[in-house]
Amino acid sequence: MVITSEIAKKTGLKTEPVAIVWSNTKPEHALEIRPGTWACIMWYYAKAVLDGKITALSRNAFGCCGGAVGIGFGRPFETHSSGNEENFCCFLSNGREGCKDVDAYDARLDTLSNPHQKEMLKDGERIKKNPSVAKEFLNALPFYDVPTEYVLFKPLSLTEPDEMIKSVIFLANPDQISVLSILANYHRGQITDGVVVAAGASGCQAMGVCTYNEEKSENPRAVIGLTDLMARKSVRRRLGSDKLTFSVPYKLFLEMERNATGSILDSELWIELRDGV
Repeated sequence: MVITSEIAKKTGLKTEPVAIVWSNTKPEHALEIRPGTWACIMWYYAKAVLDGKITALSRNAFGCCGGAVGIGFGRPFETHSSGNEENFCCFLSNGREGCKDVDAYDARLDTLSNPHQKEMLKDGERIKKNPSVAKEFLNALPFYDVPTEYVLFKPLSLTEPDEMIKSVIFLANPDQISVLSILANYHRGQITDGVVVAAGASGCQAMGVCTYNEEKSENPRAVIGLTDLMARKSVRRRLGSDKLTFSVPYKLFLEMERNATGSILDSELWIELRDGV
């Protein structure tokens, strides 16, 4: 049975929702990242949402350390250019300036031959004030070590209801984010806990582990992503500069689908906004 989305239709999305699926089977003709090759996982999300391609990510081929963390392959910090978790926290923050053991950090820098990589590690990404704050962020980030061989990006229509669908991702503009946010909270009276923005999380972490974690809740929330500047830079040419991701655990997606008809999506106000009236 093909899974379709009434929400996508009524919201006027230009692209099909994408599912993240845990699987022990690699679909035929699925795209893969070569083991040991650096790649941004958001490129492969873009291939799914724009081109209808399936990507199979595995523990041996996940593109980058942050991507592995984001989709639930543990925390393989040893695969990052920083070499370990302590240095990774320096990388996320103010680089060499904030590290406790400058000599050890310099020794790590000396092992790098790629000038851009070396400069990034030296200066840090500056998304956290210092390594201590970065460590606090990593401790707060949901940890997953998925029980399957693969994590798949699949256009929703290519999934089956009996698959382990963990996240459904909408690519939306500000108007669409607004109405999706209303629909996600439509069956509840919450306000401050209605929708969560994964500030500071990478693009893949927002749609991956942050969304997986909501499945545990009796009142799961949606997660707004692509607030990560590096991810935005990576996919801006393909996805556009006016888009964010809006991801929900599968059980919330099903609830939203049940509520779509007769909701705000059928209101004159929304239809006017959607159609530019």
